[in-house]
Amino acid sequence: MMKRLIVPGVGGSEAQHWQSWLQHVLPDSERVEQQNWHQPVLQQWVAQLTKVVQQQNKPVQIVAHSFGCLTSVAALKQHPELADQVDSLILVAPANPERFSATGLRQSGQASIAQLLPNTFAGSTLPVPSLLIASQTDPWLDFEAAKILASQWQSRLVDLGNAGHINVAARFGTWPQLLPYLDLLTAGSARSPLAPVRQPLNRSARMRDLPTTQHFRFSHSF
Repeated sequence: MMKRLIVPGVGGSEAQHWQSWLQHVLPDSERVEQQNWHQPVLQQWVAQLTKVVQQQNKPVQIVAHSFGCLTSVAALKQHPELADQVDSLILVAPANPERFSATGLRQSGQASIAQLLPNTFAGSTLPVPSLLIASQTDPWLDFEAAKILASQWQSRLVDLGNAGHINVAARFGTWPQLLPYLDLLTAGSARSPLAPVRQPLNRSARMRDLPTTQHFRFSHSF
């Protein structure tokens, strides 16, 4: 049976968040706890996620949100051996790595983690099958940047349309429409290419196949 690791972003996903709901409804799931939910230090978060993955005795699927997506991608890029244990990756509303420095939220004059770790967030595919669920009105990542991320990582992209940051503020609490997408990546061999998805996540959601030739570039406007 697949273990689901739930990887929240900054703040840890409160009780009303869809990640908390997901943890409640999935029989075999675990939240990756960070030492300080309000201080997103990438390498510390990566170390904690890596530790939790290595402690598992079965294949895992990572379900991440916001900065948790950046943590998950960085862990897999920096520790390629994790691909032997991570079956697949669900990335919901990734945050823009241009908005974070090595020590947390980026301040004026600080280099971003995108600049400090150019090979982590760009330039190569992820070593496991992945799905990126994005919003056209996400204040944390422009939709065009989300498309480029999906292209670079070879992730299938789900466009939710006007869905904000896909969090409590955007009214994403109970979210049963997400469940089929978890099964999509774990059905059969997760190492095989994803088949086209016929059922949308909701009326505004649609699956897109993206070209792989775009050059990766983030917008610096927040």
